[in-house]
Amino acid sequence: MQLRTFALAASAVLLAGCSAAADAAPGVLAADPWARTTDGAERPDMTAVFVNLTNPTDEDRILVEADCGDVAEVTELHVMEEHDGKMVMVEAEDGITVPAGKHWHLAPGGPHIMLMGLTRELPAGSEELTCTLTFDDGQAIEIVAPIKQFTEEQDTYHEHLEDGTEVTPGG
Repeated sequence: MQLRTFALAASAVLLAGCSAAADAAPGVLAADPWARTTDGAERPDMTAVFVNLTNPTDEDRILVEADCGDVAEVTELHVMEEHDGKMVMVEAEDGITVPAGKHWHLAPGGPHIMLMGLTRELPAGSEELTCTLTFDDGQAIEIVAPIKQFTEEQDTYHEHLEDGTEVTPGG
């Protein structure tokens, strides 16, 4: 009798936990992260991290910070903007919006996580970077990004706007 009572109580606790999990609002989901190798880069002191984000909620979410540990002196969120007829990357000071109910790709030539002042080289296939992505609602996602070659990229696939001055970052 005691075993049956225990089993029923345990089942009730499990069902309550499943119900609570089902009622909890899903947060932003991250998939397919990767980081660009420094192998052969014109600027081996910087690179970028890319990831596919999905926001299944009914509210826009804003990626406000990325922390990739001690691999770089500076980590910034970047977006592409047109300046003087050229597409350049600039820091996304207000973060990167992941629209409600949509997929958003942080990808080469678009929004991305920029790592500058790298503390070490990042050879393709050598390691993985662990980064924590933080959103405006407090959600934090840890991603593990393998270091990959990006063969379609020119060393300077876009220009970087820095304090009003355009520079070629190579990443």
